Amino acid sequence: MKRHLIDYLPAIYQELSGPGESTFLASFLRAFEGILLGSSGHPRIRRNEAADDDAEGQYEALGLQEKIAELHRLFDPIHTPEEFLPWLSSWTALTLRSDLSSARKRQLIARMIPLYRIRGTRKYVEELLRLHLDAIPLVIDFEMPALQVGSHSMIGDDTRLRGGPPHFFRVVLVAPLLSERELEAQRQIARSIIEQAKPAHTFYELETASPRLELGVRSRLGMDTVLSPAAL
Repeated sequence: MKRHLIDYLPAIYQELSGPGESTFLASFLRAFEGILLGSSGHPRIRRNEAADDDAEGQYEALGLQEKIAELHRLFDPIHTPEEFLPWLSSWTALTLRSDLSSARKRQLIARMIPLYRIRGTRKYVEELLRLHLDAIPLVIDFEMPALQVGSHSMIGDDTRLRGGPPHFFRVVLVAPLLSERELEAQRQIARSIIEQAKPAHTFYELETASPRLELGVRSRLGMDTVLSPAAL
């Protein structure tokens, strides 16, 4: 395979003026080699699809011909360079939060169009929260029963006076391993997402569940309990 553009020209254009010297034409064509053929100076067959650790740097090193061949990767949220994520998210009518990691941004863009099919549902709100948060979100939208002695009589737990209000749901964030500071950050993100995702006529309560050690109930360290709040 020929490595430089001048190699494609007749031999008369490749004659050197002296030992170890290159012709003016060869030096002139090197500028076009960088643009057309990439930083390697010659065409490559194809990049390894699995080598995505430095996708942005690899894409910038490609020549014009290779960039055109790899154009489809710009529309793939998993493989597109970081700088293309805001542009790609605009195609889904999505504004990315600045506090999200790159991996979360990519997963969110990839999942957004399928999620629009269930927009306005409990599952939609729950999935959006799951894609944004480190905590585990639970959305509870069933109607709370009215007070009934002996059946539903624990105020604030399984009943309310005169029953639950209409168009109401609860969001519970389960985060046993987060510190109070981290948990507050998760609550702020959750409120922002819920306000955007919920139907306009509904309202909600946001709760957090961060269980502590309780023998026989929550006693598996690292699984469903912690001994004390993490240090702030």
